[in-house]
Amino acid sequence: MTSSILDHRLLRQFIAVAETGSVRAGAQKLNISQPPLTQAIKRLEDGLGVALFERQPKGMALTPAGTALAVEARELLLRIERAEHRVREAAYPGAPLRIGFVSAALNGALTHCLRKLRERGYVRPELQELTTPAQLDALASGQIDLGLLHPPIATQDLTTLSLGRDPFVAAVPSDWDLARRKTLKFQDIADRPLVLFPQSQGPSLMSAIERIAFEVGQTLDVVAHAPRVHSQLAIVASGIGIGLVTESTSRSLQYSSVTWVPISDTRSRLFLELLCVGGPDVIAAVR
Repeated sequence: MTSSILDHRLLRQFIAVAETGSVRAGAQKLNISQPPLTQAIKRLEDGLGVALFERQPKGMALTPAGTALAVEARELLLRIERAEHRVREAAYPGAPLRIGFVSAALNGALTHCLRKLRERGYVRPELQELTTPAQLDALASGQIDLGLLHPPIATQDLTTLSLGRDPFVAAVPSDWDLARRKTLKFQDIADRPLVLFPQSQGPSLMSAIERIAFEVGQTLDVVAHAPRVHSQLAIVASGIGIGLVTESTSRSLQYSSVTWVPISDTRSRLFLELLCVGGPDVIAAVR
């Protein structure tokens, strides 16, 4: 009996390209380089003897055969996932799914993931609030099974899923003149006292803020650092300076003496992205 070409790894790679419409985006989704993914798609097409994608100037579109495989592949992967979960449940009854998360995940992402996981049979979550570096260490050592954290991360051993990008808005003391504006530009706040998170907590994000300030001819005047949003807002409410918080936070929090004002010219450049990181099976359950 000949072995089937349809192993779960190839199917997951195929689905990544099918869902993103390109090998480049599919490789980013799987956190691998492009050449192995290109070779995997070719191996799958050669093994099946059909073209699964139509190569186009701006990406790849599924052929009728590819569309048929996509339907079957999703069902096969779901069945494999259910089988693996039932085996684990039989071997370790009551074993929890250990989840690490950053505080930004509390604005809806964590609830979304827990609902998805419950639908797939993961009904015993064990939650830990951890920084991104701490989560990466815990994932590497097997102390947690799933992480909700911020990029960038450098690992080839974990599957990642973007949960979206959350642009920043200005948290302005309500008695300041800028609080009466409907929108601001970054230049409007770059020369004002700022209340930000410690650089060690988000070095890449802080570099982006400093770069935008440089482009508008300003050097940041950071008068206070606060590692958590509530402590940042307490400082802002006292009138010491302007804070930067995510848009989802501004929708879910009301804080006395703080006014949220959108920043119109940085939405596509100044944002907080959230990733779901873990093994391929648990990530598949979150999708």
